[in-house]
Amino acid sequence: MPTATRLRPTLAHVAGETPTSFVSRLAQLHLSCEPSARYFCADMGLSFGDLVKGRPETLATLADLSGADPAKLASEAFRRVGEGHVFKGEPFPGQSLLRTALRFCPACLLDDCSKSSRPETVAHGRAIWSIASIRTCPDHGMGFVEIERPTCPSKAHDFAHLLKPLLPDLEDLAERAPRRPASGLETYALDRLAGRIGLSPWLDGLPLHVGMAICEAIGMVDRFGREVRANTLTQAEWVDAGESGFGIASLGVAGIQAFMDELIRTYPYSRSATEGPQAVLGRWFKFLAFGAPHKDIDVVRDLVVDFMIQRMPFGPGETILGRPVERRVLHSVRSASLEMQVHPKRLRKVLHAAGVLSTAQMELPYGNATFDAAAAAPTLADAVDGFFMTEVEPYIGAGRVQTKLLVDAGIIEPMFPKRPDLDHLFRRRDLDVFLDRLFADAVPVDEADSDMADIQKAVKRVCCSTIEIVRLVLDRKLAWVGRRTGERGFAALLVRVSEIRSLMRGSMEGWLTARTIETTMRTTTKVVRNLMECGYLKAEVIVSPLNRCPVTVVSQTSFEEFRSEYATLFEEMETTGIHFREIKKRLTALGLEPSIEREVVGAAFYRRSDLRRI
Repeated sequence: MPTATRLRPTLAHVAGETPTSFVSRLAQLHLSCEPSARYFCADMGLSFGDLVKGRPETLATLADLSGADPAKLASEAFRRVGEGHVFKGEPFPGQSLLRTALRFCPACLLDDCSKSSRPETVAHGRAIWSIASIRTCPDHGMGFVEIERPTCPSKAHDFAHLLKPLLPDLEDLAERAPRRPASGLETYALDRLAGRIGLSPWLDGLPLHVGMAICEAIGMVDRFGREVRANTLTQAEWVDAGESGFGIASLGVAGIQAFMDELIRTYPYSRSATEGPQAVLGRWFKFLAFGAPHKDIDVVRDLVVDFMIQRMPFGPGETILGRPVERRVLHSVRSASLEMQVHPKRLRKVLHAAGVLSTAQMELPYGNATFDAAAAAPTLADAVDGFFMTEVEPYIGAGRVQTKLLVDAGIIEPMFPKRPDLDHLFRRRDLDVFLDRLFADAVPVDEADSDMADIQKAVKRVCCSTIEIVRLVLDRKLAWVGRRTGERGFAALLVRVSEIRSLMRGSMEGWLTARTIETTMRTTTKVVRNLMECGYLKAEVIVSPLNRCPVTVVSQTSFEEFRSEYATLFEEMETTGIHFREIKKRLTALGLEPSIEREVVGAAFYRRSDLRRI
């Protein structure tokens, strides 16, 4: 129950009215000369400054003095806490309030004054008029009128005293005030202050002043571009910004991320694409970096930092909005090139060949071609440790010719064998694997004996190829492999010549050389060569299993087929004992001529079927 009032007469405190407005109206009621709220409070033993600060004991005294409901009076007070205020349980830092300016809805004041002969005692200031982001009266669809703050600090907050000279002009002010509906942000703020929450869960989790500030900052950029200047916006434009920003922020983290994604996508990057978040996000980033020092906004800063780490190539050692980056999520070709000390042109080719970059990304500037840093780590390591062909030779300890032989044979493969523009690039780890396999069972050798030789010398002594010996080593087909101490790489490998020769030498079984045929047929080299050239003896060129050199041979089967069909007169003479002249005389008598004429191959050959007729 309220205590009996000491004031006679008094005024009723109106819902939504600030305590400073209420005491200002009481001053207008009781003081005829210089009706100042400060003078009135001094007469009543109150501190007007404490009322401005919302001190509970001063508010209770005012309620007791005026007969107002103490709880309702206190609920409309901006209570000073630290560097800011608390209103309806919500913290409001100084920059979120406009308490010293005369700000009001003319239509609301006209309604107040419509039934009173003393309008200065009934026109009261609403608490919501002091909240900077609320610029529209929700009841009348009218923009607030704002009068410059008084030059005398003592008159600040004395609402009725400051309004009194303007009362005759209220109708004109109402006529000229802009008409517009309350924005989504303003409606949300009013609902929030009235305790109605739940439609925007993410914003509900933030202090109201943070929600209003970020909505306006986001909307300002969304509506007017990255480089918009806040001090150039009109009140109507601020309302538009709040409407746009609330539509984005009310969707929560996903909405803000989509907003920033669009800023990244549409930014007109330079050819180098080295622009950072301040350029890409514009005033939104600058607001978080320089315009919003209050710690309550840290949760939004953290959101933006996490987003930038996920969407832009930041890594350890860098900071975003004062937060150090602890791990890298994205790399760009440019950032990876700088970090790895690899030329960006070469790096981009390697990343594309490995499937890390798409074909479309190959057309982007180095700074815009981004990729997952963790997934690309092995490829980046390969690019850093990669060798050009000329670097492979000293690394594996082989000469240019031997290295090319190993590559051509597929024993050492390029990093990307199907990419002609990268077939000169090799992985260090592939070369290490090759060397490890080569020397897996090698015995250290200080002094090589006469049977030991490196690959190059063994090739010459056995008349085989480098690749054949290397494959014997890699396939573990040699009983002994050595490694010369004091040497490294391919040049240090030792094999036993005798073992290589025994494995390389084979048999000529089933094959006849021209010399063998010549001896067997007791004819000349010329005749054998002519028989081969004319196709009577089917010749082939093979690698000799004896000396590893190309040799022309005739298969045993082909030679036997020829001899079973053809013979010379001398061969027939040895078989029958008849002199070759007599054989020829008889053949002539029968009208039988040589099937292979002397003029063609250098000797006459008859079919054995014809010779049997004599």
